Amino acid sequence: MEAIVLVFFLNGAPIEFMGHYESANGSWQRMQIQNCLKVKRQLKRHGWSQPITGSARYSCEMRNVTYGTSYDGKEIVVAIH
Repeated sequence: MEAIVLVFFLNGAPIEFMGHYESANGSWQRMQIQNCLKVKRQLKRHGWSQPITGSARYSCEMRNVTYGTSYDGKEIVVAIH
């Protein structure tokens, strides 16, 4: 299934990803492009910095994903392809 995910790349390789977020009213939501860009912007403003060596970047991408269940029963993206 395809979904928007925020992907963290380090030296060109995907290291971490996020496909869901908690909305202002506390509900668990699938990532949409506007939410992904908002989170990416917040990361840049509040502490995301380049590592001393190598390159790091965040990217909002449409990816094939596998969904699963978190420890507290919420739907999460468990893998990107």
